[in-house]
Amino acid sequence: MADHSPDDGAKPPFSRIIAPDVGNAALEGRLEADASERKRLAEFYRINDLASLTLDYRLDPLPSGCWRLTGLLNAELTQLCGITLEPVAEVIEEDISLEFWPRHLIPETASYNEGEESLESDPPEPIVNGKIDLGHVAAEIFASAINPYPRKEGVEFDWTDPKAEADALKPFASLARLKGKG
Repeated sequence: MADHSPDDGAKPPFSRIIAPDVGNAALEGRLEADASERKRLAEFYRINDLASLTLDYRLDPLPSGCWRLTGLLNAELTQLCGITLEPVAEVIEEDISLEFWPRHLIPETASYNEGEESLESDPPEPIVNGKIDLGHVAAEIFASAINPYPRKEGVEFDWTDPKAEADALKPFASLARLKGKG
């Protein structure tokens, strides 16, 4: 998930960096994207409008400087219908459960191979220089929850291949093509 980390120089469209205390106190809070951040997110993810994006979170300490993030991401957005090009409103609610580990504790050759996907657990996210970018995490989860094929309610995609339709009118046309090859 981590395309942008706090030290890689690339500016993510939404960022809220926190530095959890190694003192092992749980942290709770709410992140809310302001108007300019929502505009940047909408442009970055190519959606019409992002009316709201919030993350209610809890960070609990784990052994060895690791942390578990749990929470709920909420967003209200508008996209264009893929068929009619009319605006379609969408509401996203995503439960979140991730672990953050100091980078040096994440094995280089972990069992989380890039080509393999497991529904059991995600690989831990790195804690970079003692910091976690919760805004970036929220943006990535938001992006993965966006409907890739928005459709206005009641609209169906009704298309027929004209070539297939023409072949259906000539049932022996494919046999004639095969016979011509022999």
